[in-house]
Amino acid sequence: MSPLSPARVDDLLRGAGPGSTVYLVGAGGCGMSGLGHLLLDLGHTVAGSDLTVNEEIRQLRARGAQIQSAHQAEQLRATCPVLVAYSSAVGAGNPELVAAAERQVPIVRRATLLAALTRRQRGVCVVGMHGKTTTTALLSFALEQMQAEPSYAIGALVPQLERHARFVPPPSVPAVNQEVAPSPRPSLAALEAEQEPRARGPSPSRQGAAVVQRARIAYPAGEWTPAPYFVVETDESDGTLREFSPEHAIVLNVDAEHLDYYADLEAVCREFQAFAEQTRGRLIFCADDARLAGMFARHPGAVSYGYSPQAAYRIEPRAGSPPSPTLQPQPATRFEVWHQGQLLGEFTTRLLGEKNVSNCAAVIALLHQLGFPATAIAGAIAPFRGAARRQEDLFSDPRFRVFDDYGHHPREIEATLKALRATGCRRLLVAFQPHRFTRTQRLLKEFATCFAAVDKLWLTEVYAASEPEIPGVNGALLAQAVRAQGQPAEFSGTLTGLAAAVRAAMQSGDAVLFLGAGDITRAAHELAAQLREEMPTRQELFFAALSAALAPTTVLRRNESLAKKTTLRVGGPADCYVEPASEAELASILKLCAAHQIPFLMLGRGSNLLIRDGGIRGVVICLAHANFCRVQIAGTRLHCGAGARLKAVAVEAKRNGLANLEFLEGIPGSVGGALRMNAGAMGSWMFEVVETIRFMDYTGQARERKASEVTIEYRGCPLLGNHIALGAVLKGEPAPRASVEQRMQAFSQKRWTSQPAASSAGCIFKNPEAIPAGKLIDELGLKGTRVGGAVVSDVHGNFIVNDGNATAKDVLALIEIIKQRARAARGIDLETEVEIVGEG
Repeated sequence: MSPLSPARVDDLLRGAGPGSTVYLVGAGGCGMSGLGHLLLDLGHTVAGSDLTVNEEIRQLRARGAQIQSAHQAEQLRATCPVLVAYSSAVGAGNPELVAAAERQVPIVRRATLLAALTRRQRGVCVVGMHGKTTTTALLSFALEQMQAEPSYAIGALVPQLERHARFVPPPSVPAVNQEVAPSPRPSLAALEAEQEPRARGPSPSRQGAAVVQRARIAYPAGEWTPAPYFVVETDESDGTLREFSPEHAIVLNVDAEHLDYYADLEAVCREFQAFAEQTRGRLIFCADDARLAGMFARHPGAVSYGYSPQAAYRIEPRAGSPPSPTLQPQPATRFEVWHQGQLLGEFTTRLLGEKNVSNCAAVIALLHQLGFPATAIAGAIAPFRGAARRQEDLFSDPRFRVFDDYGHHPREIEATLKALRATGCRRLLVAFQPHRFTRTQRLLKEFATCFAAVDKLWLTEVYAASEPEIPGVNGALLAQAVRAQGQPAEFSGTLTGLAAAVRAAMQSGDAVLFLGAGDITRAAHELAAQLREEMPTRQELFFAALSAALAPTTVLRRNESLAKKTTLRVGGPADCYVEPASEAELASILKLCAAHQIPFLMLGRGSNLLIRDGGIRGVVICLAHANFCRVQIAGTRLHCGAGARLKAVAVEAKRNGLANLEFLEGIPGSVGGALRMNAGAMGSWMFEVVETIRFMDYTGQARERKASEVTIEYRGCPLLGNHIALGAVLKGEPAPRASVEQRMQAFSQKRWTSQPAASSAGCIFKNPEAIPAGKLIDELGLKGTRVGGAVVSDVHGNFIVNDGNATAKDVLALIEIIKQRARAARGIDLETEVEIVGEG
């Protein structure tokens, strides 16, 4: 197998060009399937094989990859690949690798190919024995939230990202080899002193985008390379860590792990040191790991984080809410980060445990070093829910919680158990599948003692992971070692019946954890499915409680179609749809949502909104009841309910000879939605005519506030981001009715000649500073571009219309086409103005 370097692999792929085939042997693993996505993004043809079909393979096939369900030499010969990459789980005798060698097709390990692709952009490697998947996913998610549009390769599926690997080409410039042509100064160093935004400042996502834009301006031509960051989970298990030469790196920890490959811990440390020498920019390392601190404290570009007083970015935990006795999801963990003696900011995370707080701090430290403001970072990391099989919450109700976790090393196990104990569970039940015979043998003593926090333990047979069996080393040996420490443990030779055994032992208040890097996840999902079938779902219990609590005049329906409730006419159903008849009814709904841990979404008239085809989980609340739609005149003031149509407000003002409200006639929404979005048309804005607003917090308390006391921004009112608009008093000016009517007709005529009549959500994109979005799309020749039933309007380029049979998927695909063209042709990152919600 040819020992090609990443540089030679990169040259080979560039020379072969788009359309050339790369063959992946063992394509179904997360690492290999991630390579498949990256190659497809770069325009290559992807073929390959694996023995089983999983979700990763299904995703690749959906994108056109030719993945076969067997390893056969004929398959490889038929595709004529320019390169073959293989998983570390594939043996040298694999028939496809043999066939590739016979045909003299270059063959490389997975890591070598990934390192080759990383060279094309601003590589950020995340390394360490524990936590790197979560940290890589969090960093990628945060950069995405801040509109930095990173490339990434993550070692697990991430529910909040479209897929676990993608390659984003830089705008309008070819990819460059950052290793050969590094930036002449530290990335964004001039922006580290960035001031925090003011009270009326932009959202966290716009702050992040502004950092990237300012960096382009700050660097002279030829010095700034607008290539995206490429965040890579980098595996140290097989000696390929030194293949990578990133711009920046995060090093989480070092441990006596992978001793089937390394001679000892010192050999592992040497690998990490060699990797550090190849990192050109920031080296973010954990000061709580004594070995890392010893290795990197004096390394150029090294920046430490952690709980240690010596950390440059020091974590200070904050007191949180006490654990819930009903096992409902816990409030977010709060913590502070101090930088060089100054409070950087307060942060929150939904992830459990102090180790995950430490992982968050690593991401915070790097992003702050790259120039992103602390408030933007806080807003970007707070919504992150984690990667698949990393403390993944498979089932929760008032009685039980079931978690699935990839942990397979004693230190990982201890950290996870500590985190779950903090949720307030009555008992902690654990089923653990040992991973690899070599690891079980070398760490037997540590495994024997790491389950001390467990109330009931099941151990299974060792998952071999392609290793040959070691005589006498098995799950029964581990069970014996655990029992010798005084810890009861049941041994199950197979996974068959494991879920049933755990279920039989469960009691109300228990948390159940399935641990291991093998296929024990099947048992975890089996138990979660069984629990869902046993009893009414949380949603069903909630619906019953809601039905009993609400008056007959309140509209309440299940599985309500939402497509006809939006102006774009696309979107899936809501689990529960409700139109409260009064403020008291609305308060009751909010309190029941909080009590049952059910999410809710406020729906106005459905303009400026795109609901995905999977619909809305939880409750959709619409203030469309007649009691919320009243418009009453008192002198020159209009007292309007949140559900009142803006057209109805404008007509009522005209009828009573009140001017300055004519612009509302053309906005296809309600008063509540217009307040929340500070809607505008014809050069006027909603809050220009608002005197007072009435709103409700999520506990059901109603209040009023003068408009002058409310912070507003472009297309937004932050107060109504976490409060519900109930109504407003609008200001009119006395005027002859005929002049008001004439102005309304002029506005209407202008609107109908400049905007499409077909179903749409309004303007799709916010206007960039350089050029209006509609004009940009027109100049790019994108009018009339179609995906399914979604079409870029011929009347106005910033409108996507529904020709009658569009789906949300069609619209989202068309949005992505427009964004990619704008970025490639003009270097402009378009930001959606339409709000996108729901399940994919």
